[in-house]
Amino acid sequence: MKVTRDTITSRKNPLVMMAASLSEKKYRDEHALFAAPGYKLCCEALAAGAPIAHVLLSEEYAAHHLAEIEEKFSDERYADTVLTIVSRGCFEKITTEKAPEGIILLIKYLDISKKYIKIKDVGFFDSGKRVVFLHSVRDPGNLGTVIRSAGAFGIDCVLLSEDCADLYHPRAVRAAMGAIFRVPTLRVSDTLETVRELSQMGRRTLAAELRPRALPIHAVGLRADDVIMIGNEGHGIPEEISAACSASVYIPIAPSAESLNAAAAASVLLWEHSKVK
Repeated sequence: MKVTRDTITSRKNPLVMMAASLSEKKYRDEHALFAAPGYKLCCEALAAGAPIAHVLLSEEYAAHHLAEIEEKFSDERYADTVLTIVSRGCFEKITTEKAPEGIILLIKYLDISKKYIKIKDVGFFDSGKRVVFLHSVRDPGNLGTVIRSAGAFGIDCVLLSEDCADLYHPRAVRAAMGAIFRVPTLRVSDTLETVRELSQMGRRTLAAELRPRALPIHAVGLRADDVIMIGNEGHGIPEEISAACSASVYIPIAPSAESLNAAAAASVLLWEHSKVK
């Protein structure tokens, strides 16, 4: 690890300005970097061997934890990682947290998040891996929460439609709670084509929705290679895509309840799926 010993105090410092700009997608894409705030995400990123470019510490945090952080980054994989201490004012400019801990990692875009692939070009899709498919899930918090649930319930890959929320949005990174480093996510350009490709591979895609033809999740005869599809928070899954799916399924809930949100529904469905061996 390369440690910059002089504390940065100018909010116009190029590194501070670049780090602060990562709250916007266009700058994340420009620099191919995203921010991961907090000590827990730091540990998760290190455990996964994530490509960490910068470690930013507030002055106050460094005063108590600098030696510990340097020790954590002693592995030769992080020989080129740069640790920089910044003033409170600079750290406040960078962070999007309401109660920041005082540590932020700037991480290079992950190889597992390749964009716009065709699943037939990805080898493991025909080898029984568990998959969840998100179509037009626009809320970054929901996206991150589903990825966290996917990690908890043994999902091997999360497919994202082209118009899903940005994986590297601060709310998505925070909600995923480190699962972003462990669960591969692949973005596809055409949801309908992908459903058809899955069918050609012998996989069923189960659309989670409340259409008249939908079956209770426990009545569909879940298989380990089934792909659960979660739709848009407000509009669900379009009819054309639903019709191409193998079946529609729903979660039985109390008659007085209207519905579950996308992230909650995904968690229940993935738990059910995890019980199938």
